[in-house]
Amino acid sequence: YADMVTLLFAVFVVLYSLNMSKPAGGGSAGNASVAGSMQESFNTPLDEIPIDRRIGPTEQGFGIFEHMRGDQVRPPMIKKFPGKTKQSKVIDDEFKRVKAQIDERLYGPNKFNGSQKPGEARVVDIQRTGNGFRLRLAARHFFESGATEVRREAQKDLDDVIKILKDLGRPVTIEGHTDSLPPSGNTSNWELSTLRATSVIRYMTREHNYPSASLSAAGYADLRPIAHNGTASGRALNRRIEVNVNYESPEDVDPEP
Repeated sequence: YADMVTLLFAVFVVLYSLNMSKPAGGGSAGNASVAGSMQESFNTPLDEIPIDRRIGPTEQGFGIFEHMRGDQVRPPMIKKFPGKTKQSKVIDDEFKRVKAQIDERLYGPNKFNGSQKPGEARVVDIQRTGNGFRLRLAARHFFESGATEVRREAQKDLDDVIKILKDLGRPVTIEGHTDSLPPSGNTSNWELSTLRATSVIRYMTREHNYPSASLSAAGYADLRPIAHNGTASGRALNRRIEVNVNYESPEDVDPEP
């Protein structure tokens, strides 16, 4: 900072001396030429910096860039997977860590081990998939019937989930799912599922400054049920938000040296 102030002071001293110089003898032409060149340089607008030459933070939330939105939250712990075995181990480790954090923050020591119906005890569930893992958020807890905005009473639970995902730093896809019953009004299940997914994304970016480049949304209406729609409990399970944590394929990256 001191060096910058000193340099600025020197620049303004030079400018001031050029401005105060009176034409005298042979030096007037030189002074006028220098002053004219500097005036032309300072008054000429700069061309727009090409995108590939711009520099700035690509991460959000660190140091002096604490309030600046970047392309990602933090660099993933492991960016490349030299093979399927290595990728599977990374996914397993992160899956176990996220599951432990979900259990600790949302459920505590009891984890809802009560007399509730099977499948309905947990409002946030986490499952391992073939190429990653997913979190299932029960719509009955996070949304009113037919509503697309997250319930105020459920925002704290959603905040905990978002903080865990943000700390993980992986790209995620938010999916909306409904049961087979048509919603009230003129809204279709397609619209309801899509609006709920985008509502969660809007909440993540607005309330948690979640990088938009790491998010995507999809709505599947009632086309991907996980239970039978013929029963009330089955329909309750089908109404859900799924958060899929995405991992790149080992074939899509260069092997590590």
